[in-house]
Amino acid sequence: MSEASPDEIWEAGLDEGERRLTRGNAALGATGFAGGADVFLGLVAVIVTTGALLSVMPDEPAHVIGSATFGLALVLITLGRAELFTENFLIPVSAVYAGRAPLRALLSMWGITFLFNGLGLLLFAAIFSHAGVLEKSALEAAGTLADTQADRDVVPALLSAIGAGTVMTLFTWVAAATASTSARVIAALGVGFLLLAPSLNHAVVSFGEILFGLLADTADAGWGDLARNTSIAVVGNLIGGVGLVFATRLAQVRGEPDSDSGASSRGR
Repeated sequence: MSEASPDEIWEAGLDEGERRLTRGNAALGATGFAGGADVFLGLVAVIVTTGALLSVMPDEPAHVIGSATFGLALVLITLGRAELFTENFLIPVSAVYAGRAPLRALLSMWGITFLFNGLGLLLFAAIFSHAGVLEKSALEAAGTLADTQADRDVVPALLSAIGAGTVMTLFTWVAAATASTSARVIAALGVGFLLLAPSLNHAVVSFGEILFGLLADTADAGWGDLARNTSIAVVGNLIGGVGLVFATRLAQVRGEPDSDSGASSRGR
């Protein structure tokens, strides 16, 4: 069990959210770029493992086992204090809700972080897709991951994205609820598996999956599929993260006895 009550977690989150929203653009860009790079390294772990397993087992179990390695990306992000676009759907939003920062600061943070997440993914995808860097089996596994995301129709893609936004924002709450590094690592490994095993449509992760498949030339998807899926993923992630998890945690904190947190004193 967490040592802190929900309203204590929320209050600490307000301070952290205010800190995040007052950083300069260079800091936002650097942490966003690092987050994109970390996600890509997690994807490399997945496709290398999956590609190797495909020689001894069918596609589906190989993918599920390979997905267990993606949590390494979230461990790197958590311990290295990098950031993903979707990590900012709870703590900074709560700071804006409580009147500690303007909405424009949140929107700017989202835009800069997502842009540099993408640049980090692009650089490392270009490096690892070059001939001879990875085995052919890994590049073929990358193409399969890309097509899994790109082949979804709009409604399944949106619902998958809502699930991804929910999962990632719940991870943010869990990470904020504990001071234990080992607990955060365990949570990161579990959430990474939960994102990759069902191929949930996470805006940053799916962008990296499709982009890598395109650059490796092992996916049937096209650049239009990348743009379409990314747009759907952003909308769905926002619905899941802000519309479901943030609203739920806000209601939870408001219901705490004698709560005097920022959740019950908006703009105070």
